Amino acid sequence: MRIRQTLKALLTLMALCASFVALAHHGWSGNTAGEVEITGELVSGVSLSGPHGTLQIRDADGQVWNITLAPGPRTHRAGLREDTIPEGAEVTVHGERHEDPEVFEAKVRRVIWEDQVFDVYPPSD
Repeated sequence: MRIRQTLKALLTLMALCASFVALAHHGWSGNTAGEVEITGELVSGVSLSGPHGTLQIRDADGQVWNITLAPGPRTHRAGLREDTIPEGAEVTVHGERHEDPEVFEAKVRRVIWEDQVFDVYPPSD
């Protein structure tokens, strides 16, 4: 009987921890330094694995930016897939820059390549 109670308490604790991780993961916290537009060369193609899509851009100053997109299914529905934009292509992204100016990361709402616009997070206005 005591083992059953301990197991139940342990499972409850694990579920609570998992929910806190999920809450900490989602949202735009950490990306609060204001709106940013970055244009540069795609150096690491779109990846839709993991909780969010990602890509990397090298800007005109040679700085590589880590870009976070929407979750994979949402990014895919916006028309942006892993093979859509070739590495080396020029892209522009719009979103929120990381709050630490020494960290070159942004979570973006929009990706533009050639004449195509991918709103991975639709405008909220």
